[in-house]
Amino acid sequence: MRIPSCLYVGVVATGFAVAAMATATAAPVSEPPPGAVRDGGPIAEAVPPGGLITSFLHNQVTYCSIICPLAVQTATTAATTIQRAPGTFAAASQGNDPAKALGIAAASITGPTSAAAQQTIVADGTVVAPRALNAFEVGVVDVLNIGPAAAAGGPPAAVAAAQTARQDTYTALNAPIVPNPPPTVTPHDAVQAAVVAVIDAGAAVVFPAFNTVLTAAFQAPDAAAQELAATGDPQQALAAGLGTVTAAQTTADTIITDAVTRAVDDIGIATQ
Repeated sequence: MRIPSCLYVGVVATGFAVAAMATATAAPVSEPPPGAVRDGGPIAEAVPPGGLITSFLHNQVTYCSIICPLAVQTATTAATTIQRAPGTFAAASQGNDPAKALGIAAASITGPTSAAAQQTIVADGTVVAPRALNAFEVGVVDVLNIGPAAAAGGPPAAVAAAQTARQDTYTALNAPIVPNPPPTVTPHDAVQAAVVAVIDAGAAVVFPAFNTVLTAAFQAPDAAAQELAATGDPQQALAAGLGTVTAAQTTADTIITDAVTRAVDDIGIATQ
């Protein structure tokens, strides 16, 4: 549950560092006049001094406030159900089927713990990960705009592009926190499209594929426990657990394969 969030920190830190280095020599962004527009739409709130750093740090606190209580709840659920398991086993043993009683006791732990863990994983995968990925990609794409701007318009154009990178990254870092937020990154040339495609492919491995496997780490023991509780057959219980692991691995492989295929297709389209 915590690994994707830790990877998120590294991803965003890298993107923040890139944007910060690119904009280090840029002139400060002045406050836009009321009602000013850029690219046909209202200009977002101007970046205050230190805005990228404070936004990054604020996000860490915010994401922890989303993920950490759920992770604690998962651990608490596991500890509480483990303490109650002996009593559950004793009550179930009155049915004179020790294997079923063991399954019932085990399921009393694995079921609630798996459900609690799933809430954590879903929050990480639908709220934290996509928002982090978008902020990173926005920063990378805008930084890639600086070189062409400098080549076309010299230092003034480079400074303007750096200011845009700073503004857009700040806006992405402060985007609304909602499940499955729509991406706002907009590649403008083949190189940028290819870079975004590669990042997306890597993110598919880091987030949805990994979270699928992580989910199975909780669901497989529960599947085995539930099967043992229902049938009292250890072999069927083992098969149920292994089946859950196999299904998760197949799903993760499909996610990765589809992401790589999509990246190759996007790069091919971008470079035509």
